[in-house]
Amino acid sequence: MAAVIALTMSTAVAFTTTAHAAPETLNVYAALDYSTDVTKGFTAKTGIPVNLVALSTGPLLAKIQAEKNNPQWGIYWADGAEPCAAFDLDKQLLPYQAKGVRFNAVGLKLQPKSHPYAVPGYTEMVGVVYNSAKISAPKSWDDLLTAGYKGKVGMNNPSISGPTFPFIAGLMDQMGGEQAGKDYLTKLKANGLVVNAKNGPTLHALEVGNIQVALVQSSAAINEVNTFKAKPVAGFSPKVVFLSKTTLLPSCLAIDAHASAAQQSASKQFVDYVLSSEGQDLMAKGAPAGDSLFWPTVQGRSPILAVRTASTPTLSSGKVAIVNPYTWGPLQGEVDDWFTKNIA
Repeated sequence: MAAVIALTMSTAVAFTTTAHAAPETLNVYAALDYSTDVTKGFTAKTGIPVNLVALSTGPLLAKIQAEKNNPQWGIYWADGAEPCAAFDLDKQLLPYQAKGVRFNAVGLKLQPKSHPYAVPGYTEMVGVVYNSAKISAPKSWDDLLTAGYKGKVGMNNPSISGPTFPFIAGLMDQMGGEQAGKDYLTKLKANGLVVNAKNGPTLHALEVGNIQVALVQSSAAINEVNTFKAKPVAGFSPKVVFLSKTTLLPSCLAIDAHASAAQQSASKQFVDYVLSSEGQDLMAKGAPAGDSLFWPTVQGRSPILAVRTASTPTLSSGKVAIVNPYTWGPLQGEVDDWFTKNIA
């Protein structure tokens, strides 16, 4: 999304200590499909207007970097904990522990102990979507380097697609390090890898036959399979597999440490709202064919039906890895640049 959406209420409740003063407008920078519904719900609940900047993660991070000397955001919200870890190491985040929230077992593993950011949900990277009418399912990462998959594999560009760098970080981590991962991606390119900007174009290339395998976020993979199961197309029968190990992808909700006191106060209320029952409901309903296909981290919440019925591996299965965002976050700029110059 490239639009900047302003959400206001003419009857907004005063947020400052002055009874008739206009409330502080909260600036939310988000790269999640349900952010529009959540911010509208937040304004309706609190009376605090929201200025929502909705972009893909890459452009959003570039905007934050360009504004570093004069930050304009109060809340950052996107998939991938690595950017938030890098922000935290750079002293850009305000620690905050949401009020009254009880996280489930996976949620507890994903919340940093010092609370520089919160994780309201997670997906996995990657879902390997393949056209079963044309090709057999790969069983390992090495399979994608063989002649049978030459010119038939597509993935996203991490400089644009936020979930893709965590996937690459996870790949590098399980292969033994940054250079080992680069070597693998170089071999994948030599075998005809096709790089598109993000999930949509990569899946479109799969649908029209330009590729036969798409490496995309689990939410996009689940939706692709369910869409064509409901409306079959001759010669196209998408199925999804998860190669060991898939990487768990947290969503990251963070507050700017350099924002005004009023902006920070509104941001804290927004974090509380996202992790509340009402906020979680809006996350689950706002994008049923996209980002709503996530696993909640809040105790007592379940993913929507499409996620529950998908054959995705669980953390307890041993087939899902959690990478340390504080190790890989500072490397994102260098790895993204390398990918752009050598792979994309």
